[in-house]
Amino acid sequence: MDIDGIVSEIYQMKVQVKIIKTGQEKDSVMLIRREVFIKGLNIPEHIEIDANEYKATYVLAEVGGKPVGTARWRKTNGEIKLERFAVLDAYRSKGIGKKITQYILNYLDKSEIIYLNAQESAIGFYEKLGFESIGPKFEEANIVHQKMNYSRGE
Repeated sequence: MDIDGIVSEIYQMKVQVKIIKTGQEKDSVMLIRREVFIKGLNIPEHIEIDANEYKATYVLAEVGGKPVGTARWRKTNGEIKLERFAVLDAYRSKGIGKKITQYILNYLDKSEIIYLNAQESAIGFYEKLGFESIGPKFEEANIVHQKMNYSRGE
């Protein structure tokens, strides 16, 4: 499918975000992460596929039944860490990452601290969704990141 066909598909089809429940859905999550992080950003597999694989809750975004994006969250010291946000290249800048983030935020207990480590290029994206930068920038997997806490607008 060419890029115009993909854009048309996104606007005609509803983006569905769901918590994964099956092995097939987890396989889709892993394929997306391998494409985006390991292949696209050259992150070594031993860093991307980590010890938290079975401690996290995963979501999968689909357009017309096709898996196109994912993210996960997990508990860390009484807080909730959002991580591994990935959208396939052809589906970026179409609102899918925003839908994934909003789905997760709506699902989680907002009485807990919710945070993420944003890649430097995504800081503005997360600021628009209510996250605020905390502390200095740091490097993770040779990519500059910024810790960001979710602000509930209080």
